[in-house]
Amino acid sequence: MLRVCHVVALLTLAGCTQSGTQLNVAPVSKYDAEAITQAILAEFDKNKNGSIEPNEAQACPALAGAFADIDTNRDRRLSADELRKRVEAYAASATGSVEVGCVVRVDVQPLAGATVTFVPEACMGPTLKTAVGTTDPDGHCAEYKIDGKLFRGIAPGLYKIQVTKDGAALPARFNTQTILGKEVFHDPHRAEDSIELNLTSR
Repeated sequence: MLRVCHVVALLTLAGCTQSGTQLNVAPVSKYDAEAITQAILAEFDKNKNGSIEPNEAQACPALAGAFADIDTNRDRRLSADELRKRVEAYAASATGSVEVGCVVRVDVQPLAGATVTFVPEACMGPTLKTAVGTTDPDGHCAEYKIDGKLFRGIAPGLYKIQVTKDGAALPARFNTQTILGKEVFHDPHRAEDSIELNLTSR
């Protein structure tokens, strides 16, 4: 079972964690809107009609979750133009990342010490990097290692999410064969992208 609650975010600022570890300011990512749009269509437009329909978007959980926001003309299809404008919006962010708070629960209980990995969808190309967080005793994480450095946020884009924990036999649908995903997107009206992952052990 999965419930993803969307609340999207402001920016990443330099600072320190509670333990005093220095947080880094992420550089602004470079996005090739046309290349990413064509990659999305090539991977998910199975009927080759030039747009992504709801059933096709299910193959990309992040895209499916953001479908209504990207479908600005409400025709229940994501056109190349709509996809391109969304990627251009990623690039328009003034900072390199969006603050992301993630809570993981298994069978209603917080999962402490879990590794939460945001893996960029292949269609995003080389722009984005994998981000890895570790949950605290409340099952929450808000800081992520990217290329060995610690950041408070994650670059905008489409991600798969994998949840693992040493000694915990979580179903493959939450990690190696994950059905979890999220579009990280900057919304100036909201302070944080808040994700709730309510998982089951079976």
